[in-house]
Amino acid sequence: MPPSRPNSRRDFLKAASLGGLAFGAAAVPALGATTRESADNAPRRQAKNVIFMVSDGMGMGTLAAAVDYLKLVHQRESHWLRMYREVPVVRSLCETHSATGLVTDSAAAASCWGIGERVQNGSLNVTPDGRKPVTILQRMKAARKRTGLVTTATATHATPAGFVTTVTKREDQREVAFQYLERGVDVVLGGGADYFGESLVAAYKKVGYTHVTTRAQLLAHRGTGPLLGLFAKKYIPMEVDRLNRPALQAVTPTLAEMTQSALAALQGSAEGFFLMVEGGRVDHAAHANDAIGAILDQIAFDDTIATVLKFVSAHPDTLLIITTDHGTGGLQVNGVGSEDFDSKLPSYNETNSTFLRLTAFNRSLEQVRLEAKDFKKPKEYQDLLVAATGLKFKPADLEKVISMKTLTEAIPKYSGVGFTSMNHTGEMVEFCAVGPGAALFPPFLRNDQVHAKLLQATGLA
Repeated sequence: MPPSRPNSRRDFLKAASLGGLAFGAAAVPALGATTRESADNAPRRQAKNVIFMVSDGMGMGTLAAAVDYLKLVHQRESHWLRMYREVPVVRSLCETHSATGLVTDSAAAASCWGIGERVQNGSLNVTPDGRKPVTILQRMKAARKRTGLVTTATATHATPAGFVTTVTKREDQREVAFQYLERGVDVVLGGGADYFGESLVAAYKKVGYTHVTTRAQLLAHRGTGPLLGLFAKKYIPMEVDRLNRPALQAVTPTLAEMTQSALAALQGSAEGFFLMVEGGRVDHAAHANDAIGAILDQIAFDDTIATVLKFVSAHPDTLLIITTDHGTGGLQVNGVGSEDFDSKLPSYNETNSTFLRLTAFNRSLEQVRLEAKDFKKPKEYQDLLVAATGLKFKPADLEKVISMKTLTEAIPKYSGVGFTSMNHTGEMVEFCAVGPGAALFPPFLRNDQVHAKLLQATGLA
């Protein structure tokens, strides 16, 4: 008999942590052959279009957790894994170092793609010796290709900026916004309206950009001209927040919707286009050790893969790349065994950060412990704990809870999802390609080798 359907995120995380649901052989089809010999991927074929997709901060544990969530909660397969079964995808294991060391940040990682050289963390395409090489999108523009950047972070964040700008410090996002205009990026969609002042937006409009700020305006947009879409002052809301708040859904486009609009706007050029698509908030959730935030933003990225695959199917002269810049947080679904608390999970209808604000979770468990230090009865301690966190613990669990300083430490005990840190991680990452030139990417590569392969695949080397 197949396992019963989990009826909530809580059930999924609990079942995963305890190993309570197993997948039989029939439930997990074997991955198909991923051959470099396929004619579709031949290096002699030249790519007219390039779509470069980045799930920022996605370690393999994040990808695996999202895949399992889709199976357990939605009873469907990941579009990414389905692609692996049905399409002759070229897969590589990619090393993600920067010039600074073994663990990169997004700026240095994107700069590898941007100029084919490793730079110091925090720098955008400025080498350690001060050079500012021509970036990949500048090369594409020089070849008369249209260019686009789509992200759920600020439009001027490190990953999109790394494909086109040369900025000494990634924090200078106003300079990034100016360079997008100066270097003629045709489509810019994401958050970060705060970094585009009124005069700069006016300058975009003056040279023909359509400026949109809401989901309705984006979906109503028609045409293939330059497009500037800024849908939040800073970051686009996380997917779990968007899904649970009708007001956010009404005004905020999904990553898939932004990507669809970008593809429509970039078409029409005989020379093709280069489009970068980033799921930027996977990284932010992992930094916060926010399991459900990372998983649902990863699924939003997976939905965008489906959108892109439809385009690629109709345009076989397109090279599609899907990867990440680095891991973050070390997210893993763990078997917590005898250490598991016999209590219920919170509903996980909000990201940690929103949940903290809404339910006074900003009060640490350590503060609760200090306030309750004179309490002799477990019930009194329990009442204070519930008031502060919204979690109800059995008396036997209170001693375990009291040793934890914060909610961030407590949640993995309940969810079965653990993290190694709140920082970037240095593991090798998944890199895959399909389409003209995909066979150029070897089974193992360095992140600073991708740039040259892209130029070769598009005939610009």
